Amino acid sequence: MAIAFRASAEAHVTSGDLTITIPSGVQAGDCLLLVGGLNDAGVTANDWATPVGWTLIDSRRVGSNLFAAVYFRVAQSGDPSSTVTLPTPGTGKSCAIIAAYSGTDPVAPINVSAAASEVTSTASHTTPSATTTVDGAQVVIAAVQSDSATQSWGTASGYTKRQDSLDNVNLSGHVTATLQDKAAATVGSYGGEALVAGAASGKAAMYTIGLAPVSSTQVSRPVSDIASDGAVGVPTPGEGSGIYADLAANVDTSYAQLGDAGFVQVGMAALVDPVSGSGHTVEYRACYAAGASSGTVTVLLKQGTTTIASWEDTLTSSFADYSHTLTSGEANTITDYADLNLTFTAALA
Repeated sequence: MAIAFRASAEAHVTSGDLTITIPSGVQAGDCLLLVGGLNDAGVTANDWATPVGWTLIDSRRVGSNLFAAVYFRVAQSGDPSSTVTLPTPGTGKSCAIIAAYSGTDPVAPINVSAAASEVTSTASHTTPSATTTVDGAQVVIAAVQSDSATQSWGTASGYTKRQDSLDNVNLSGHVTATLQDKAAATVGSYGGEALVAGAASGKAAMYTIGLAPVSSTQVSRPVSDIASDGAVGVPTPGEGSGIYADLAANVDTSYAQLGDAGFVQVGMAALVDPVSGSGHTVEYRACYAAGASSGTVTVLLKQGTTTIASWEDTLTSSFADYSHTLTSGEANTITDYADLNLTFTAALA
């Protein structure tokens, strides 16, 4: 499946929090890019925090007052027509663009990214170079600029402009942005194009992002907490995160710690329906810890509230690999690959 542009939206405000609406046509599994900037009046405390559920690709301060950032998210079933808020205690102008792409890898949609700052007054901003490592990528370039002039954005050669964010009514200290893309059929170096604004500025940020396509093997990791009891994340998840993030890290130093009868239920990243009943495998690592002499874990795979499969594994005292392959009958029960979740329940002695 080739990567394709799905939809885009923009928003701009003259003061305070910026709220932008995810396009209604977005589907679960799409890659969402969110790029924008804020006139922070030179106060770093005014800069945006990463929105809950999004991952920061890059943020930077340019010149005396421009904060620019780009984030991504794998769309979930409840995302279409929902809103994203970029909060600030400041009163500066800001703008943002959301763009959605289908056919991207549902777990790791960002293949490569690069960012650069423009501190010399010019209307022509050169995007940074980035080298893709997979065929069939999509290259997205973007620029964010702050100034006080009437603005517009040209289209880079070979690219398709998807969205501008402009406020040419409230000019003083306004922030504008553009997002453009093109297909990158083969591995190579991309970027280096000129994104040309209507007027010069020495405060701009430029981005080059390579989106990865769906591979023949899909991998899904936890993206949300649904429920838990007698369970904690190690290390302690940060604000806006959860136990799911420790599990998704996929390293032995990040994990969910369960007491006897403790459980954790996590939502999984959306997958694309493979139209096949084979090759559906759940893999994880687990062990029982100090204080226990034995243990088992019961794993429950559900689509929403419907049970697809369940099984029990006997644990050892050190981390080990466990896997369970669904029968074709179990796999064919799945009708919505964007609504899968896993529950792990411990029994310790």
